Amino acid sequence: MITPLCRSLVRIALPMLLLASPPCRAQNPVQTQTGLPQPDHIVIVIEENHGFKQILGPGGGKAAPYMNQLAEQGALLTNYYSLHHPSQPNYIVIFSGHENHVTEDSCLPKRLSAPSLGGSLLAANLTFTGYAEDLPSPLQCEIGFFARRHCPWTDFRDVPANLSVPFSQFPTDFTQLPTVSFVIPNLNHDMHDGTIKQADAWLRKNLDAYIQWAKSHNSLFILTWDENQWEGSEPVNTKPPQNQIGTVLVGAMVTPGSTNDTTYNPHDLLRTIEDMYGLPLIGLTPGASDIVGIWQAPSTGGA
Repeated sequence: MITPLCRSLVRIALPMLLLASPPCRAQNPVQTQTGLPQPDHIVIVIEENHGFKQILGPGGGKAAPYMNQLAEQGALLTNYYSLHHPSQPNYIVIFSGHENHVTEDSCLPKRLSAPSLGGSLLAANLTFTGYAEDLPSPLQCEIGFFARRHCPWTDFRDVPANLSVPFSQFPTDFTQLPTVSFVIPNLNHDMHDGTIKQADAWLRKNLDAYIQWAKSHNSLFILTWDENQWEGSEPVNTKPPQNQIGTVLVGAMVTPGSTNDTTYNPHDLLRTIEDMYGLPLIGLTPGASDIVGIWQAPSTGGA
């Protein structure tokens, strides 16, 4: 893979490069000043309404064999907690660092003026796209197995409407992916209406090619959930924290089979992505922590 630096040199000083020896070569993955890697691409998939023990705990392997394989191929956060019930505030939080007064599942758009991850990426001359399975045109609240409330980017003024596209447009040439993308399965494939088995099979069929590619192309895949199996009786925002969910990271920069039992939440995940790209800290992420202890040390060997 040719780095951005090499591309710039080719564009600006092509004659000099033609005479130079040796030519530009693929570089080791970029490491930021925070010590975090800087992936070329991040794909984030959000599943629905299942707790850690249902999917990735001792009994989860039978229900979701592929997701457990991903945990072995990458890193598993064993002490990761969602922040709200019901679903929609959690989607808003992971995209903006704050629920922005969204406390229920009613249909948006609210056209939120707060800054978002998508808007921050665009302002930094990076790219973002939201992919949703069965996304209708024109965009509606809920039709068939599509639910707009699970697509947080559609509700922020700093994300243009044309960056919301059907999952059928997810590229097969993964170099064409944006810097960060969200992938939202439909209600049958995100465990909301369908089964764990259905969601597990859908993820393998539709994302495994990218995941395996990411492991050798300085890219990252993140699998997480909105909330656990809330039934209206569990306390919210209590200490010690409730609402435990699974989160798995797989990619070229992740130590295979690693685990981290530090307590994390979506603020920390968003803060980590912000620091990977040097983005402004939005919402409550200034008080959050980077996810650490799962990243491979950058290689110091020769080319």
